[in-house]
Amino acid sequence: MRFDAAACIGALQKHLVTALLAMAEEYKAYAASEMLTPEGREDLTTGEIEALGTFLAVNVVGGAWATMDVFGKGSLMDRDNPALEDYKNSPMWNPYRTDDNAIRSRARGPYINIFGETVVSTSNVGGINLEEKDDDRFKPMPPSHALQRAADWMRIQRVRQIWVEALRTFPWGRFFVVTQD
Repeated sequence: MRFDAAACIGALQKHLVTALLAMAEEYKAYAASEMLTPEGREDLTTGEIEALGTFLAVNVVGGAWATMDVFGKGSLMDRDNPALEDYKNSPMWNPYRTDDNAIRSRARGPYINIFGETVVSTSNVGGINLEEKDDDRFKPMPPSHALQRAADWMRIQRVRQIWVEALRTFPWGRFFVVTQD
């Protein structure tokens, strides 16, 4: 009897890819359930599986809507957002926003918004605190921290369970080959 290691490794990798994709979908669903906005929930996508040698990876990513949901917006945004300084130093950041991070008007003219689109401000004055207006578009929002909470839950409970189940259900016996000696 011999063990067909090459066939086993190939089949195991496919089996683990299925488990990894299920894990990513579960992470995405948990994160979405913790988000405060429908736009944030709809902005999450599962990436492709990456195989780097024997290492497999998948990611769940979100765009601007998910980022605003996770880290908040306006004066209530999370100042510990690791990408906040890059955003503040980009052409998308409104130069009229002060240290309080409140949502403020821009001066008249074109600018690039958080979605990377060029839009035109028709305001006559830049720097007006729009959060003080009775307009839901400019209301500040606290951070949901949905991605962080989902990652904590997955790390503490689910990752090990998913891997143990994947290894338990793999048909190891299929790769033992009976030989005649």
